[in-house]
Amino acid sequence: MIRIEGRGPVALALRLLLEREGVDRQALIVDPVDADLPDWLGSRALAVSLGSLQTLARVVPQCAPNALLESPGLAAPITVVEVSRARASGGTRIRAGELGTPLLGAVFRYGTLHRLLREAIDLNASLAQPAHDQATAGIQPLLTVVADGETERRTGQRTREFEQMALLAEVEAERECPGWAYERFTSEGPLALLPLPEPYRRALVWCAPESQCRARAELSETAFGSALVEAFGNALGRIRLHSARHVSPVTRRIGPLRPASGQVVIGNAAQTLHPVAGQGLNLGLRDAAVLARTLGDWRAQAGSLAAALDRFEGHRRWDRETLVATTDLLATLTCPDLFKPVHAAALTLIDFCAPIRHTIARGLMFGIRSG
Repeated sequence: MIRIEGRGPVALALRLLLEREGVDRQALIVDPVDADLPDWLGSRALAVSLGSLQTLARVVPQCAPNALLESPGLAAPITVVEVSRARASGGTRIRAGELGTPLLGAVFRYGTLHRLLREAIDLNASLAQPAHDQATAGIQPLLTVVADGETERRTGQRTREFEQMALLAEVEAERECPGWAYERFTSEGPLALLPLPEPYRRALVWCAPESQCRARAELSETAFGSALVEAFGNALGRIRLHSARHVSPVTRRIGPLRPASGQVVIGNAAQTLHPVAGQGLNLGLRDAAVLARTLGDWRAQAGSLAAALDRFEGHRRWDRETLVATTDLLATLTCPDLFKPVHAAALTLIDFCAPIRHTIARGLMFGIRSG
C-alpha cells in the first residue's frame, strides 16, 4: 500500500500518474478531496509551464496545449514572456514561436486545475472494475508520500528569508496584450503581471520590503493603481485594482526528499520557492512525475523499494538545486544603482544571444534533466 498525504494539485496529479503507471487505485490510501474550496484559494493564479502541461495532459486531456488554445476560458495561454528592468533599459522577450511551441505555459486558477484533476480521478474510478472496499484503518503503508502543504521545519531543512513580502491581487488593465506575461525587476524586488482567462484581467505578484507591501495594501484603489503604473510602466495603460489585496511572507525552504525510512516528500511539502518566475508548482509536478515513473518501474521489476527511491532522489537533486539557486538569484536582483549597468548588459546579452535565451527558457519550461 502507498499512502498519499495531500489534497492539492501535486497530490492529485500523483494519484493519476501512479494509476497510469499501472498501480491499482486500491493500493493507494488517499485523503478525501473536497469539491468546495475557499474563495481565496480557488481564485489563486497558478503559472503552469509547457513541460507541466505535457505532464498533466497524460492524465487530463484538457490540459494539452492545443486543447487549452481551443478552450480560452479554461486557462490563459502564455506565448510571450517579457523580462526587464522597471522603467529602465535592458530586457529580453522569450517567444513561443521561436522555440517551435504553441505556447510557453498557461495560467490557471487554482480552482479550475483542482476541478480538472478531481474530475479525472472520478472518471478513472467510474471506469475501473468494481471491487470490494478495503478498510485502510490500521494498515501500515509500505511507503508514505507527503505532497503539498507548507513545509514544516525538520532536520536538514535549509531556510532563507528574503526580507521581502509579496502583495497578491487581481487587476484590470486598459490594454489586453493576450498571451503576454511580464516580469519587472524593481529597486525593491520583482514585480510580475500574468494573464488570466478573463479579458484584460491580470494576476499581480509585487515583491517588496514588508513596510512597502503593507502600506500599498492600505492605499485607496486609485492611489494603488497609480503606484502600480509608476512601478511597472505604461505597457498595459491604466491599471485598476479588481480584487482584495493579500500580503504574504516570502521564505524559501528546501528539505530532504526522504526524511525518514518509508517516507518521501514532494511538492510544497519538500520545498517552497520565492514566487519570482512562478516555478513552485512546476517543480512539484516534476517531483510527482518522476516518483510515479520510478514506482511504476519498481512495481514492474519487483526490485528493492529503497533502491528505487535512491534513484528517484538522484534524478531530482540537480533539477531542485538548480531551480532553487536560479530563483534565489532572481529574487535578489533588486539592482542597486552601482549594478544597474551590469544588470542591463546581462539582459541585453540574453536578448541578443538566442542560444542563451532558449536554454534559459527550456530550463524553466522542462526543468533540468539528469540520469
